[in-house]
Amino acid sequence: MVKSMFAAVAGLRAHQAKMDVIGNNIANVNTYGYKAARATFRDVFYATSSGAGNAGTVYGGTNPSQVGYGSKLGSIDSLMTSGGTATTDSPLDCMIVGNGFFLVGQMPEEAAGVREGIDVESGYEDDGSKKDNAKLGEVDQTKVSALSLTRVGIFNFDGDGNLVDSNGRLVYGFASEYKTDGGTDGKTAGYELNMNEITAIRLPNASTEAGTYEPMTLKKITVGQDGGITGTNDKGESILIAKIAIANVPNPNALERGENSYYTAKANTGTITVNPSGQNSTGEIQSGCLEMSNVDLSREFTDMITTERGFQANTRIITVTDSMLEELVNLKR
Repeated sequence: MVKSMFAAVAGLRAHQAKMDVIGNNIANVNTYGYKAARATFRDVFYATSSGAGNAGTVYGGTNPSQVGYGSKLGSIDSLMTSGGTATTDSPLDCMIVGNGFFLVGQMPEEAAGVREGIDVESGYEDDGSKKDNAKLGEVDQTKVSALSLTRVGIFNFDGDGNLVDSNGRLVYGFASEYKTDGGTDGKTAGYELNMNEITAIRLPNASTEAGTYEPMTLKKITVGQDGGITGTNDKGESILIAKIAIANVPNPNALERGENSYYTAKANTGTITVNPSGQNSTGEIQSGCLEMSNVDLSREFTDMITTERGFQANTRIITVTDSMLEELVNLKR
């Protein structure tokens, strides 16, 4: 009889944990980029009073007799489906339509005015010819795992010219470099993207002194569908600042959640590749809008009702078991 008491307590704990998950989902229904979670139950171990028996020459087979010890929380899964679109008035707000995550992190090391980057396999040789058997977007997993991933694209340039998110973390992407020889197109001198590495994005250098950096003054800064960031200088010339990088995670459900809508890559996430927008199965960037939470309130309220009823049923088991124990004790009177 006491087994039912323990089973009910286990059920109460499991339902309370599921209610915690539901409560967090509803609390984040208006959180940009939030991905809903789902709690599932599993049964616990069983006490076997009699095992299964094979059929004999006289009698047939028998089935096992087992009593379970309640339920427990089986898993808490992240539902990584895309959320809706929330239009904003900021041209630097970005949303990924499809797969992928923005990469943000700390300020990289800098030497002689040049920031350290993370090498990316572009698939092309220096002369512009295609490489054989190159894995596009391949990066050092240790270095890219040190960065945080997010679906929240609330970006702006700070006073030092860095592209940062709302928490001050630097946004990573393919930076542009000024080519006096006209770059690979061989036509005119100008800014050209370095697709062989990613680093923290910042405005182009306006300083003519070697080894120093001074952010260039630009206006009308916009983000294109390909993630390219451009601005206009005082001469009215269009300046290519950088291209926002997108991390393609094979198993996004393995990402570990952190505070402020950040995710951390773990061993089970698979090999992460870094690509421009729309390449190698990554989504495209939509500027001027943000991704809404994918929480479905109708499903959450339905789950809340069934969870509440399940909790009540387990408390009823405790009440009835207690009454049965009371009746048993009163047999001596």
